[in-house]
Amino acid sequence: MATSIASGDGDAQERNVEYILLAEFDIDQGAILKHQYPRPTGADDSHLAELMLPDGAHDRESDWTMFFLNQRAPDDDGRVPDDGPPLLHVLNLVRTKHDKEVRRGAIVKAMAVCTRHRFIHIYQAILMLALENYYRVPTVDTLAELYTSVNQMDLSCMPQLSRHETTILRFSDDQNMFEERFTQLEGGRRLADTLSRDAERLEALHNPALAELAASASEESAMTSRRGTAPDSGRARGSTRNKDRRFFDTEIVYSGVKLPIRVPMTVYPEEISDFSLIQLLTTFAGALQAPSSKTTHPHLESSGQYTHPIILLMNGLLTQKRVIFLGHGKPAGEVANYVLAAVALGSGGGGVLRGFANRAFPYTNLTNLDTLLSFSGYIAGVTNPAFEEHPEWWDLLCNINTGKITVSPALTVPSGSHAKSQADSLRRSLDSVSLSRNRSFSSREGKPDKWNNLDTEFIQDLMLAIERHYGEVAIRAKVENYVRRFMSLVPLYEFERSGSTLLGDPAHIAASDKPGIDGYSISPGDKESRDHDIAFYQSRIEGFIGTQAYHNAQSDYQSMQSSSFIRGIDIAHMVYCLRNSTNLDVNEVEAIYKRLDEQVVTDDQVTELLASLPQSQGGLQPLAYGFYHPSPSIRLYTVRLFEKIEGNQAGARYVRSTNFFHQCAFSNLRYAFSCS
Repeated sequence: MATSIASGDGDAQERNVEYILLAEFDIDQGAILKHQYPRPTGADDSHLAELMLPDGAHDRESDWTMFFLNQRAPDDDGRVPDDGPPLLHVLNLVRTKHDKEVRRGAIVKAMAVCTRHRFIHIYQAILMLALENYYRVPTVDTLAELYTSVNQMDLSCMPQLSRHETTILRFSDDQNMFEERFTQLEGGRRLADTLSRDAERLEALHNPALAELAASASEESAMTSRRGTAPDSGRARGSTRNKDRRFFDTEIVYSGVKLPIRVPMTVYPEEISDFSLIQLLTTFAGALQAPSSKTTHPHLESSGQYTHPIILLMNGLLTQKRVIFLGHGKPAGEVANYVLAAVALGSGGGGVLRGFANRAFPYTNLTNLDTLLSFSGYIAGVTNPAFEEHPEWWDLLCNINTGKITVSPALTVPSGSHAKSQADSLRRSLDSVSLSRNRSFSSREGKPDKWNNLDTEFIQDLMLAIERHYGEVAIRAKVENYVRRFMSLVPLYEFERSGSTLLGDPAHIAASDKPGIDGYSISPGDKESRDHDIAFYQSRIEGFIGTQAYHNAQSDYQSMQSSSFIRGIDIAHMVYCLRNSTNLDVNEVEAIYKRLDEQVVTDDQVTELLASLPQSQGGLQPLAYGFYHPSPSIRLYTVRLFEKIEGNQAGARYVRSTNFFHQCAFSNLRYAFSCS
């Protein structure tokens, strides 16, 4: 059974941190869990202590580990029950202090916070201070002070953004996007503080002692103001200006020290802590897999023996294989970051699929082996080389030290899997070799031949972006687009094989074989190209069906359909057509703009449309082409659509950020149509 905790009392939703844990190494007893505050977690004490004191902790001054509580193993059908306590993320700091007066010459202690927040890295600074305090005052009062401080961190003025708003802000070029949402909450807080002060003054008028104290404070405040040193005067005037609204600024006060905290506002559901996806890609992209005589696994080696290492890892993640990251001699925190990056990779940058975090073990060891093996597909980080010697424990082993990914020789080929022809497999293998040897591919150098696929495009694009020093957000966006394109093939495959699917609208899927704009999702309109991609990924799709991520995707699609503000049309597909299609006739283009004009009316619908038009990918550029179309009706639909977008708070910023010529065209056409 995976570790679970007690549910606690009813105000759990209001707490920033649920538990504070303290473990230490005892020379006679080994790793022991010394304290749990404010109450026991309900997990096994020895298990927690082993996770908090990683292998080799005594060899370095400090190390970070991360693990999760309340993970639930999937059943035989790959489903995880929704009931039960929520997943808790644990950030742990272990520190070794050398002392010649103690046995073994060192004192090893570890302190951890357990929180529902995925942005657990914001607690690193206060953990360092608190553990240092515990070394000086090793009592439970130190934990109590930490618990009180972190739960007094004020997040009341942090807006709760919807999924569409999060996407808009994440890829926005304007750091003041949704500024109004922040200022509204901040204004409400200032009003509440003013009313509270007024109430205190009224109370002071009826109490002579309080009145004298208030008068003294008022005189001191007036003198300070005359000297021009009022502490909050400058802050009050410019507190909301020049802030990056992709973060929420707050603070934690601990032992009289104010620690500034920046809470990220654009975190996707499967993004946990602060990791580097670029580091994962560069570590494992360099080592080509040597050809072998063994039978290739259809779920993993989609391009035969020369499957690119990153694609090999992606296939393993999507088909729910057991993946281990081994970092012998590496800090546990470094190994954990690779696991968290792999979670983001498989889930599509953290925002397409769910369920990867539930089966992730950022750091684990041999004492947790039974729990690990109870999961049909896990993603685990280890430092003990003994795991490499037992291939029956894993399906893919990613060696951080060598950058090599190994497929377990004990992994069996599933019965009834899709069989590729020998010539087809060889051709794809040769194509992958060519790709791996030339990572600087550019679209200007020539188009891929007909045997190329999403994999080659994806790897070429990734490697080129990393060479050009793109940032984390841009790299994760490319991963997100790749997984979305793959997921657009899954319902098509299901519908072709069984005539039904829970991952898409059958009406749209049935129309995808017909010419026009009613294709399905973001798959290309070219049927031959789409059918080729489905055939190429048939084995991966078959391995994906039945996984935890697959079942979550079904429920997420149904939930999205019921909560979507725009219904009856596929926004993503229409945007794809406007951005990429070059063979649409006038009637098809007019149909797109007409449907967008009819369906996008309310503020929420505009926000949903903008989420499909991230500013980092051109923003309103695909829609702005309608300003220059020869058809008057298309120009009219474009103007009306832009007027609705301009009436939205985020949309107004979108319009202001468009090309100057687009803005002039919008202004001139609006004036012309208003006069006609």
